Amino acid sequence: MSDDAKFDEAKSFVSGLGTGREGFHSEVTEYVLRIGERTPEDFIRHFPPTTIMNALAARPTERARIIAEATGVHDRVAHKMSPENSGEALQIALEEKVTTPADIVRLFQPDDRQRYLERKALWKFAIEGEPWKVPSTSKPAYERAKVFIAYVLQRGLYNLLISHDELIEALTVQRLAEHLPREQLANIINAALKRDEKFTEVHLLDVVPPTMLVKHVPLEYIWQRAVVPLIAERHEYQEPRGAAEVSRPDHSRPEGSRPDNAKPKEKDRASLTSLKADSSPKSGAKARNDEPGWTVAPAPEKGEDDNDLVNEDEIMDEAL
Repeated sequence: MSDDAKFDEAKSFVSGLGTGREGFHSEVTEYVLRIGERTPEDFIRHFPPTTIMNALAARPTERARIIAEATGVHDRVAHKMSPENSGEALQIALEEKVTTPADIVRLFQPDDRQRYLERKALWKFAIEGEPWKVPSTSKPAYERAKVFIAYVLQRGLYNLLISHDELIEALTVQRLAEHLPREQLANIINAALKRDEKFTEVHLLDVVPPTMLVKHVPLEYIWQRAVVPLIAERHEYQEPRGAAEVSRPDHSRPEGSRPDNAKPKEKDRASLTSLKADSSPKSGAKARNDEPGWTVAPAPEKGEDDNDLVNEDEIMDEAL
């Protein structure tokens, strides 16, 4: 199977957890395994048999199914085993080559991994290879990194973790104009001119989708500007990078609501507005009801009247 066919086949898994951050994360975890960005051996290194069985402590039937199929222990015997004994039996089966990491990953259903394993640990597993740092000279790894980051953006948009306008705000129209080839810029202008109604970020990303963005915009720029703040940090897959810049949620605010001052800055909006036919409100995905309310600490405001400032001469006059 060619790499392109493998990447396309990997997209076939759609989580049963519904639209949102849990379904998105389940899909991403399964995707990195299917395309070879992460391996079953990597998964077992992050989540040993004892961790998996303890995570399924409240699911004896699911534990028994995995143990029975992976080790050959009778189903009724497996049902009687504690999580600790189940983990030990699975570890022994792994060491004695009765089963393999690939078998365990296959038996541990994708949505169950998301339900029962710790969210941040799963995200750390998925991005351990730091695909955004892969050099373009490493051809297979670089191609895999591009499709992975494009997939993260696509599923993030689909699952309403990030809106189209937020993605364009993060990447900035100026940087897109710098990196996109002339023919793509021409396609954007043509698409805008052909519309009688407003040309929005949704239409822009129809012309230049994530699969096109990753071919021309530096991967690390996309990752650090869009994926980390708008997906990973906002939806609690990883801790915020700057504790000084981001404060804890205001518990007086309804859970999951996003504060007004956490919206992206209005930067380079003028460039995009020039493609639009009117000034109606931006279109984009609805805010998710499970997004954390991180509050960005406001910058100190300057005084409205500079005359309020006391200069050095006035201080000297008073002293005399």
